[in-house]
Amino acid sequence: MHLDRLRAAKKIGFLFSGGSSRCIFQVGVVETLQSLGIFPSATLGVSAGAWNAAAVASGNAHRLRAYWRFFSRMPYVDLANLFREHSPFIWPRLHARAFNRYVGSDAIRSSTIPIFIALTRLRDRISVITDARTSVDPFRLLLASNFLQPFFTHAFRIDGEEYGDGGWTDSLPYERLIAEGCDAVIVMASKGESEGGLYRNPNDIDHVIDDERVIVIRPRHRMPLGFIERRWTKLAPIAELGALRAREVLLGEYHRECDLAARGPAPSAYVSALRKKWRRYFSATMSS
Repeated sequence: MHLDRLRAAKKIGFLFSGGSSRCIFQVGVVETLQSLGIFPSATLGVSAGAWNAAAVASGNAHRLRAYWRFFSRMPYVDLANLFREHSPFIWPRLHARAFNRYVGSDAIRSSTIPIFIALTRLRDRISVITDARTSVDPFRLLLASNFLQPFFTHAFRIDGEEYGDGGWTDSLPYERLIAEGCDAVIVMASKGESEGGLYRNPNDIDHVIDDERVIVIRPRHRMPLGFIERRWTKLAPIAELGALRAREVLLGEYHRECDLAARGPAPSAYVSALRKKWRRYFSATMSS
């Protein structure tokens, strides 16, 4: 049983993959993990998962639901921002208010466990992972991991380099946690099991993890939730879904609520199908 393996582990890593609003699923997973006495020795966050990773590692996991609810209730469009940042979206300001209220840079710097944040270095599109505790500005580091146009317009510069969303290059850097000495890693991902393998990056959309040290907790099906869903009435049930799916994976339980599924295939599924057809065509052309 997965739970026995976790309880026997000496060092557990929590990997919070990306997925924008769908990362609310991770909140429920963390709640179940903690209720079962499972706590991390290191966290690693990618894109929107970075906020959850920071909150958990800094001792604010119990405030995650309030964090998400506060964030989702604030207006995210301000036309005046077109003149300031050339975008109607004010995500940096929203993140700053929520982060300062529920986590804070001081809590990150004083964390007793690593808070790894994955980014993409824009100069050469290389995945870069750094410990937020060592950053001069931890908040800016987390923002950089979330940089995705058109929601953000200007890339964030850190130590002279521009960085973007960590999910562009590697949304599943579980190997880093293993390299840091974790003998068990819990991956919290947004892509449903019925959709195929895990999404790692645009060139690896059906990734399969072949390592018994890694335990994946993800929805059974594609979640009925928009990429930037803001309504708490839609978000809260997905947090509950995460809590129940964690119990299914770790305890072998079954919950009908986990059969929740969005209608039809995801838009990305059509892109993936076209990509596969193109690769087959290209391979056939090259071999002829």
